[in-house]
Amino acid sequence: METTSLSLTLLLEFLWMGSGSVFCLIWSFSNLIRNRNVHGFVWSFVLFSTGLWLLTGAFMFTGFHQYLPSIALIHIPFVFLSSTLLYLYLEYLFLEKPIQIRIYHFIPAIVSVIFLIPYFLESNVGKLEILNHLNKTEYGSVLVGLNFGIKISILLSVGIFLIKEWIPNVRLSVFFTKKAVYSLIFILLIWIDLLLGSIGFTFQFPFFRKLSAYLLPVLMYFYYFTRELWAPFVSDVRDSIQRNKYEKSKLVSVQLETIDQRLYELMREKVFCDEDLSLSRLAEMAEVKPGQLSEYFHKRYGFGFYQYINQYRIDEAKRLLLESEERSILSIADSVGFNSKSTFNRVFLETVGSTPSEFRKQSKLT
Repeated sequence: METTSLSLTLLLEFLWMGSGSVFCLIWSFSNLIRNRNVHGFVWSFVLFSTGLWLLTGAFMFTGFHQYLPSIALIHIPFVFLSSTLLYLYLEYLFLEKPIQIRIYHFIPAIVSVIFLIPYFLESNVGKLEILNHLNKTEYGSVLVGLNFGIKISILLSVGIFLIKEWIPNVRLSVFFTKKAVYSLIFILLIWIDLLLGSIGFTFQFPFFRKLSAYLLPVLMYFYYFTRELWAPFVSDVRDSIQRNKYEKSKLVSVQLETIDQRLYELMREKVFCDEDLSLSRLAEMAEVKPGQLSEYFHKRYGFGFYQYINQYRIDEAKRLLLESEERSILSIADSVGFNSKSTFNRVFLETVGSTPSEFRKQSKLT
């Protein structure tokens, strides 16, 4: 009876982490299909790495790796690369910087592959021998160090960004808005998860390591179902960072009136309807540097690139809602540059004060 209970417990643990893994992998591929650009690829890779991490955790913590030892450490190079790309993604998300992947970003992942080669060259029996004596051999200690290193690399990646960009530039008031609540909970849970895992590896507390692994699916589910609430917080933080960075800065060599004219012409061409439009791409069209254009928005309007573009998208959507009553709201959202109906509804509500369907109904009554 005890054996049956234990087996059932292990099976449930495996299914819990396994479900998180499958969820992340499906999310990764679906995001890549919908966002075929650099930042879409980077976020998909982060999700894919997380899915692999959960999958290997499911095998390791339940002991099922005994049946498939080759899968035990396969996640390590992917997570090392993911932690490096995560910093670039945060720069894109909060600073509107274009993502540029360089050769040196692959160094941690390549180094980890070199250390893992002896393990993967072993037979299944040899792999199990290594895994069963991780803390008793020099090579086992190297593998433990690599596993510990991926957690530290993520902490460093996020931590450096926070210290470099958030702490000196984000105003405290941003964190006390209703928009920030779910986002702050998510950030807090991430740090708790990584901290528990790091403590577990440092002091060899298996309970902490397990708890960290079981918390990770919760984080991914939580983020997926609240990511629309995360978007306004990102927007507020982005504006706070850019406003603070440009307070003492001046646009040089470019007249504001020149940028005004170039943007006026581009908006007449409806470039805002391109859902892949980015700050760097618009800056290229306007023949200025991305930093100059970002500063221009904050100096001229008091807000950033996304708010500027969304104003034009919403104005165009309002026109289409009235002129093309037979068109669906999803079709209109796509045509003006929004990549999801939920984002379109949220931005429309924030800008107009009503949802697109309510706006259309109200217009018919007047």
